[in-house]
Amino acid sequence: MTVSDTKTCLDPHSRELLVQIAAAAAAVAPQDLTPTRRRALSRDANTCLMPDGGPLPAVRRELSIPLPGRTLAARLYQGAPGWPRTGASDVLLVFFHGGGWVVGDLETHDDACAYLCRELGCAVLNIAYRKAPEHSFPAPCDDAADAYAWAAEQLGNFGCTRLAVAGDSAGGHLAAHAMAVHPELDTAAALLFYPVAGMDFTNTSYTERASGPGLTGPSMVWYWEQFLGSASPSHDPRAVLLHQQWRRIPPPTVVSLAWHDPLHDEGVAYAALLRGAGAQVQLLVAPDMAHGFLRQCRINAAASGHVAQATQALLACLAGPASQ
Repeated sequence: MTVSDTKTCLDPHSRELLVQIAAAAAAVAPQDLTPTRRRALSRDANTCLMPDGGPLPAVRRELSIPLPGRTLAARLYQGAPGWPRTGASDVLLVFFHGGGWVVGDLETHDDACAYLCRELGCAVLNIAYRKAPEHSFPAPCDDAADAYAWAAEQLGNFGCTRLAVAGDSAGGHLAAHAMAVHPELDTAAALLFYPVAGMDFTNTSYTERASGPGLTGPSMVWYWEQFLGSASPSHDPRAVLLHQQWRRIPPPTVVSLAWHDPLHDEGVAYAALLRGAGAQVQLLVAPDMAHGFLRQCRINAAASGHVAQATQALLACLAGPASQ
């Protein structure tokens, strides 16, 4: 599916899930909705996003990433017996979770990472970067860049020979930053789900599709405030992807967006920026989805279909030009 101006209703089941998650947050008094409480609510959302069969049985391995002055937790996912093997079995996909740089962790995206591991047939490394407001800009960006370089050094230890990167929402922002700041690492491909790419709160997707359910305009403004703290890096490419200036052709990239999402338009603009820098870009738009559909991939059929479309597009990128 490519970009379309046709307005489609939000998938009813997806809407139901989003309303249920939002109701849990609405039950908390505004003054009590601290970053810590929001993080707990994000983890609690796994209850309604997990199918009855429980988490996928990927082989999981807890890791510690030693970086200058800090250590980051990470989780490595490798295939389970009976899972299909693909041409990407030599790939390590470094994944950065979403959550507005404030919420989200290894647990909130555990099943999504296992799903990507199964569908792509590659190893997935989920990174627990430091979060705002305790660690505001540029700490999450520094963690993403440094952890990505560390992962590149560990390829052989993980039985891999190629490096790819992925992320959703704020994690998509960090993934795009990591691959831009390390062009020398020869990223094989990238998969970005509805990345945060700009700060224009007056574009069409903000003015027309930012009232929910799902991510809202005011929530996104709050996340930006937590992330930036006292900094004002409006033209810094580490904060705003749309200011990136590539020194070489970016890697093949799949950008998967939701139509019912205030971040839709900036995602389209970022895909155009990568194309302008010479990248092969496949832009996919889920017309019946809101922000965050990756986490619904095992409980909602429509979301599953859109994530499968994105993973198939990434596999085509990893297979090389002959498959395009």
